[in-house]
Amino acid sequence: MRKITLLEALLLAGIVISAYLTYVHYYPGYLACFKSSIVNCSAVITSSYSVAFGIPLAVYSIIWFVVGFFLVRSGKLRALIEMWFLIGIGGIIYSFFSMYMLSKICVYCLTLDAIIAICIFLLFRRKY
Repeated sequence: MRKITLLEALLLAGIVISAYLTYVHYYPGYLACFKSSIVNCSAVITSSYSVAFGIPLAVYSIIWFVVGFFLVRSGKLRALIEMWFLIGIGGIIYSFFSMYMLSKICVYCLTLDAIIAICIFLLFRRKY
């Protein structure tokens, strides 16, 4: 059995954070995030921007990270892997757009954005 690469570990971390955000979307009392005039995770993850087609965006995020993990783990279809990861850029853009529109920042959302950006960087640097 081969070791998990940095890219795979980041994808697994993304799955865990996304699962947590999905849970707190439905049970916001369990959200562990400090609140200030700018930072307000609850306002972001329970806003109308956090749902598409009646499903929390965190669920789509879980799907993105899981599919990405298995694509990278398989090591096949490099073009498909690159295309899949470029879809992640859309997620980052939308995340920043929603936080801008709400004038609030979600630390967890920014963490997922950073993980996606680092994954894309690693993928295109071929360091996985």
